[in-house]
Amino acid sequence: MKNPFVVPMLLLLLSVAAEGRGQVVPPKQPLRLGVDAARFRGADDTTGTVEIHYSIGQAGLSYMPDSAGFNCAADVTFLLRMRDSLVLADRWLVPHSVRDTSEIKTGMNLVGVYPVQLPRGDYVLKAVVRDRHAPQRMDSTTLRFPMRPVPTDKITLSDIEFASAIRPSKQKTPFTKNTLDVIPNIGGLYGERQQGLIYVEAYGLLLGDDRSNYKMRTSIFDAVGKPMLSKDRTRKRTGESAVLVDQFDTDSLKTGTYTLIVALLDTTSAVLTQSARRFFVYNPSMGIDSTLLASASSVPLAIYTGMPESELDREFRWSKYEMTKPEKSQYEQLSGADAKRKLLSDLWRKRPAGTRDEYMTRVTYANANFGVMGREGYRSDRGRVYITYGTPDDFERHPNESDSKAYEIWTYHSLQGGAIFVFVQKNQGGEYDLVHSTLRGELQDENWQRFIQTN
Repeated sequence: MKNPFVVPMLLLLLSVAAEGRGQVVPPKQPLRLGVDAARFRGADDTTGTVEIHYSIGQAGLSYMPDSAGFNCAADVTFLLRMRDSLVLADRWLVPHSVRDTSEIKTGMNLVGVYPVQLPRGDYVLKAVVRDRHAPQRMDSTTLRFPMRPVPTDKITLSDIEFASAIRPSKQKTPFTKNTLDVIPNIGGLYGERQQGLIYVEAYGLLLGDDRSNYKMRTSIFDAVGKPMLSKDRTRKRTGESAVLVDQFDTDSLKTGTYTLIVALLDTTSAVLTQSARRFFVYNPSMGIDSTLLASASSVPLAIYTGMPESELDREFRWSKYEMTKPEKSQYEQLSGADAKRKLLSDLWRKRPAGTRDEYMTRVTYANANFGVMGREGYRSDRGRVYITYGTPDDFERHPNESDSKAYEIWTYHSLQGGAIFVFVQKNQGGEYDLVHSTLRGELQDENWQRFIQTN
């Protein structure tokens, strides 16, 4: 009679032997995933390109011995949503090998770039990483960003991309763009004696008749807006677009948070466009920047750094549909640009990420399309409704009917299950006044048809 335990025992011994040959090298630190994004011009004027940059700590992964040394792999998942719709779902492995465990060092990252074309919208990315050799170990993060196609009627800049290396591309890699390999510095963290590098793209440089040289100004401000560095470089308008690369020294900066602004200036030093981004410096030999002790709410948003008081007041007027009465009252009592920068910064910090960008995009549209006889479009009834509620789902226009005055009906399907706004041009060539809406809190007049009658 055969011993029923022989085969199971042999399998157990083989299993133990295999496990001994494949002993997993445990990680030296927690698994950490870093993600950020940089937005560039898209393939057409309706889309934009977002490069999602990610980093995974090498020492946070488990390593398995193989014939060449030791290998690890990060199992990465991206889920991209716009509102309640899943726009993109992807999953892939990021492998890495070392010849010896001494090469597994903390502070070293696996870095990647994931480009995607997206139409206008506000997006939320959920990124997850798992250790392939120990799937129970994971990390995740969420990144929110608005996507706005690059305007075709003015000079603009892309987002600033911080880089750990920028060099001519010898062969095409995932990091190659415009003949350069740009290795992203995820999170914009620079250590001691590490050179700061930036990559930016400029668009619309040949719009209009001006073909004179322009200046690229790179400026750095500390956490409370104090200027730390500024330098200009003259550039020629050799094409409609340009790649702008610059570097900055971090040795003189204390440990702290900083804002870098890239601005393009014309021959009169007027700002044509600018882009801003925060970065961080860890420089223990220089000590800690005392502004780190300041409240985060005291730090103005980068967009307001250097903005003159007249422009701050203009933005205050534009923002009146978003502000509460206490916020309006408080601003009206302020004097001085610094105090106004702080209040406007606090205003938008209280709102969801991307709110200011969306709001100001609507203001720009309203001013361009609803202004009449020198009156800015944001002050009109149509401008207010457009800024407050966004683009209508349906437009019903009646501009030239013989038996009625010009009028429009806007429909929003998502407001209270469906709401309309009726605007009438009471005087020929004048503004369109709101005469009726079915939305609670708005002007309501069931007999609005009398306003369109010509008799």
